[in-house]
Amino acid sequence: MELQPERQHHLTAPISESDIGGLRAGDIVYLSGPVFTARDGVYRHMLVDGNEPPVDLRGLTNVSFQSSPAGGETAPGEYTVSSLQATAGFRYAQYMPELLGRFGVKMVVGKAGMSEEVYSDVFRRHGAVCLSTMGYGLGAIYGKAVKRVVDVFWVEELGISEALWIMELDELGPLLVEGDAEGASYFAQANAKINERLDDLYEGLKPPVYRRLGEEQRPGRELF
Repeated sequence: MELQPERQHHLTAPISESDIGGLRAGDIVYLSGPVFTARDGVYRHMLVDGNEPPVDLRGLTNVSFQSSPAGGETAPGEYTVSSLQATAGFRYAQYMPELLGRFGVKMVVGKAGMSEEVYSDVFRRHGAVCLSTMGYGLGAIYGKAVKRVVDVFWVEELGISEALWIMELDELGPLLVEGDAEGASYFAQANAKINERLDDLYEGLKPPVYRRLGEEQRPGRELF
């Protein structure tokens, strides 16, 4: 199904409240402007161990990317990115209350999103949204949207893959609005529709001759 033009958004960070208010679960976003990366290393170093960021993140941008950019230092203090892909967002749900509240983050870009409960509680309370990258084959395409690497911090402490990257983006996308500021989850909505007809898929299905580990014949055990 082709999206209507009004459901495709070209946004520039820092993201405004009107930008956030116009996004609904299932919309598509193309993102420009400054973002900072944060995943396991940065979250622990900054939110658990209490190390203050070496740059004013709140003043820089309100968009965070859960990514380990495939890039390197081409000259002292100069970095390039060849591929950009996100990591699984559900792993970082525990850090979202402080990330959104303390640093004013309004948009988190990850992979596959988080639970609907996190959106309805944390994201809705802070007026924030969660975007998901699309599939595994777009890393090089996403990488082309990195206009420049502004700086990379905490390389010695965390290693280059876990470091804090500051990047300037130009039309990074497509990105899926997985969780919107109203607490809705696109994947939860899609799974609910699938589950409505799951019984029909099992009707008349004969038991397998060989059963693989974890394979089920009962629809109630297969719910998405």
